[in-house]
Amino acid sequence: MSDYLPDVVIFEILSRLPVKSLIRFRSVFKTWFSLITSHDFIAMHLNRTLSNTKDPPYLLFRHYDEKMEKEHFALLSSDDPFPRNHFSKHLHCKLNLSVSNSDPNPGPPNRLVLKKQMKERGFFAYPSDFVELHFPFKYLEKEFIYIVGSSNGIVCLLDATPSNTDYDIVPILWNPSIRKAIYLPRPAVKFPFSYLPMEHDGFGYDPITDDYKLVRIVYLYGWGNQHTREKISPLVQIFSLRTGVWRTIPDPGSQFHIVHQSDSVFVNGSVHWLAETEKNIRFDSDDDDDDDTFRNGIFTFDIGDDTFHEMAVPKCVELVYDLNMNLAVLGGSLALIPWNRWNLGVEQYSVWVMKEYGVAESWTKIFDIDVGEGLGRVVGFTNNGEALVTKDGKLLFYNPSSRRTLNPHIHAQPASLYLDTYMDSLVLLNVEDGALGRLGSVLRKQEKEITCYELTCFCEAYMQRSQ
Repeated sequence: MSDYLPDVVIFEILSRLPVKSLIRFRSVFKTWFSLITSHDFIAMHLNRTLSNTKDPPYLLFRHYDEKMEKEHFALLSSDDPFPRNHFSKHLHCKLNLSVSNSDPNPGPPNRLVLKKQMKERGFFAYPSDFVELHFPFKYLEKEFIYIVGSSNGIVCLLDATPSNTDYDIVPILWNPSIRKAIYLPRPAVKFPFSYLPMEHDGFGYDPITDDYKLVRIVYLYGWGNQHTREKISPLVQIFSLRTGVWRTIPDPGSQFHIVHQSDSVFVNGSVHWLAETEKNIRFDSDDDDDDDTFRNGIFTFDIGDDTFHEMAVPKCVELVYDLNMNLAVLGGSLALIPWNRWNLGVEQYSVWVMKEYGVAESWTKIFDIDVGEGLGRVVGFTNNGEALVTKDGKLLFYNPSSRRTLNPHIHAQPASLYLDTYMDSLVLLNVEDGALGRLGSVLRKQEKEITCYELTCFCEAYMQRSQ
């Protein structure tokens, strides 16, 4: 066929095909292999997928199944990820099988018993309404890998490997659609033993430079004189997939610090973290007076120009201490989800959306998530605005219109739950495993940065202690 059609026409036809077909078609002709794995074709296919409004993206769902003792990744419908008739479909098959295999005079099968048994096994024990993804990494028993974020079909994973002597991370980029993962070079930064590193990471895509970036911010906490906890300037590093190199940029000098265990959210070209101002904490003092300078806020990193910015939260939560807040993406907009227990003792989340990005006055409360006591956290949202939440260690599906919940019967560790939009893509198909590393020259270049950073850490610590 390729002998009779112009290359332009072949390019146009192939660029409209799904990823699964293209992976198979690489073996048809050598010219097709070269075409499908070329940068221009991958970029064209990605742009077509992004502009396709007819087929909504999937939801990528991760959980560690306590029954099966396994980490699961699956693709769900973005409109109805956990259909109410999921168990009923399989129950119907079981009932028919029970009748066909029974005695000539069978009694009616116990429908309630069968349904109870199915729910005890859980949603993912019955293969329908989801696509199971092959996860290529074997992790420690009853543990799961950290997900930084995802963009254009690429999932950024982080394997933190602290040891007795060093603290380091192993970044991984994984494209489930093409079953390919690449290991990125380690930052290889050694921190002083007297400091505790607290790391925050973000991942995103810059369409202008066609580049994927991983940003890491590491705060170092130590102990100064008079039992005072002290914090020195954070380390800020950026990895670019296009260059294959880690580079260190100056500390942004913000009065905000990222809140502990704040997950990052990528939207509108920037990575976002929850943040707050921090006062110097003395553990030998009984003074609990509030600091007038305390504020909650959002710390952002622009993937395009590598700059940090600050963003305001709604005024009603700006000065509230110890808020259990989440960041999320809802309908393509940045969403903030503060816990409302401080409001008249009611235990619920309120969902706020920034209607106009970057404009603090556009924060709008759209609904409350009220499922009673024991509310844990908001995992994410579907295309229709329904929320996935945890309550008393269980996963619930909450409909804000009807204010009803659905238990999809997923036996998971709450901390392992992850939900985000996902789309098939060919990204990474033209990247050889390890080709991005160039570890020899990269690490030699980084050794100078590492030495300077360690020296800066010790000097700043010494100056603070001597004051």
